[in-house]
Amino acid sequence: MCICCTLKCSSFKNMNQNCFNNIGDIIADANYITEKALLPLSAIRTESDKTRYEKKGYLIGYTYDEWPEKYPQIPRDNVYYVCGLNVGTVYYDKKNVVYLDLRIYGREMLSLSGTENYEETMLRAIHKQEEHSRKGEYGHLFLAMPDGIRMDAMNHLLDLEGPTERFYGNFMAQYATSNFLCKNISKRVLNALGKSKSDKQKAATQERLELLYGDKPVITVYRGEADGSTDYQKAMSWTPDINVAYFFATRLGKNAKIRIGKLYRKDVLEYFPADGDEGAEEEIITMPGKVKNVRTEYLLDADSEDVLRLAVGFMERYTFWRDETARLHEDADNSLNAHDALHAVRVLFLSMVLGAHEKLRPEEMEALCAAAVYHDIGRTHDGDELDHGRAGAEYYHNEATDVSPIAEAVIELHCAEKEAVERELARRFSGRDLESAQKILRVLEDADALDRVRFGLFGMGSRDGLDVRRLQCDFARKLVPLAMQCLRGLSLGD
Repeated sequence: MCICCTLKCSSFKNMNQNCFNNIGDIIADANYITEKALLPLSAIRTESDKTRYEKKGYLIGYTYDEWPEKYPQIPRDNVYYVCGLNVGTVYYDKKNVVYLDLRIYGREMLSLSGTENYEETMLRAIHKQEEHSRKGEYGHLFLAMPDGIRMDAMNHLLDLEGPTERFYGNFMAQYATSNFLCKNISKRVLNALGKSKSDKQKAATQERLELLYGDKPVITVYRGEADGSTDYQKAMSWTPDINVAYFFATRLGKNAKIRIGKLYRKDVLEYFPADGDEGAEEEIITMPGKVKNVRTEYLLDADSEDVLRLAVGFMERYTFWRDETARLHEDADNSLNAHDALHAVRVLFLSMVLGAHEKLRPEEMEALCAAAVYHDIGRTHDGDELDHGRAGAEYYHNEATDVSPIAEAVIELHCAEKEAVERELARRFSGRDLESAQKILRVLEDADALDRVRFGLFGMGSRDGLDVRRLQCDFARKLVPLAMQCLRGLSLGD
């Protein structure tokens, strides 16, 4: 049986690959249109021009000559067509960094206050933005722009401002709220950033760093990448929080990877602390190439050869234990959502992948499977329940036909304090059995922790989510994408 048949449908791998790709494409398309994607109205002179660009996905409502007949007060040389998810007509005055969605789709208009007032309404909005530009209130201007346009607009802002403290402040303010801002950052803007930061701004950055990192001269930094990510050698964005790196590596695209490197504190251009806010990203900005000694940790999913190779050897036993899980949980308390039968199945599968990697003996793998299936069977609710391990062990002892003392101990102790666990295992076992019990417990704990992706990642919107730093096995850290796929695709049967 192949791994695909393990999961809800035979197209599990493709389903999840498409899921990754589609999400990535949607977000990128919605957020990352650039000036190159803007079609100037001046390019549409004839009906054949309209037809040609409509075939490319643009909604062409007017030619260059038709526009002043309909909207004579809106300068036609600042009018552009956009295709993709942002299809429509926009106003973009590059010189003044003014961008507005005109809410025109072909010849149809999304009216604000009636068609007779439309042009007047849009003119007021344009003039308001022009006023913000004259006053140097650029934050108001960037709010109206997709991320990709913001980066292009930074070049025009540099023309207006020069490499000033205000330019630096505006760049970093937009950077902190944009996902794709630096994807096409120009060398000109990069060079300006280093020159524009004032002594006051530099001191403020160092103060924020000192609060968490003291006087450490070197900081370990991480970066999450997948297909379509900016290569780390050209990237400005890093993080000292490995969970943040995993968040970005696994949320978009395939072929996820984590970059790990060292950065001299003096080379930190800007630092954005998380400030204790859930979902806030702790981020470090530095000039490309400043992170040294970079190594790469490649992550694994259901398509990975390593996972497929490991799974081949245990699929038959996985099916048996999956069916056993469904049987045991038939009468389970319906109030259990986070620790239900599906949670047990996911922990079972992840345990077997980890166990196969650790080269567990057949009898050790069977004990591991039993522990995975029964580890939460003693729960009565989803909250903190310190005795559920002991209750689960008792249930296993009474229910199983061939009780493994090691499995029973692992079920009981998987939720106990670490020091107490070590003492109790040493009391019950010795020699090879002790080594087996320790190894099986470690594997189960990592598999159980990996399924915390159902809550998210620690610090990224969830305090109950997976904290990658707590995984004990190096190989377990590679399996975060697989854990996410299991969450979407594993079921209790074919």
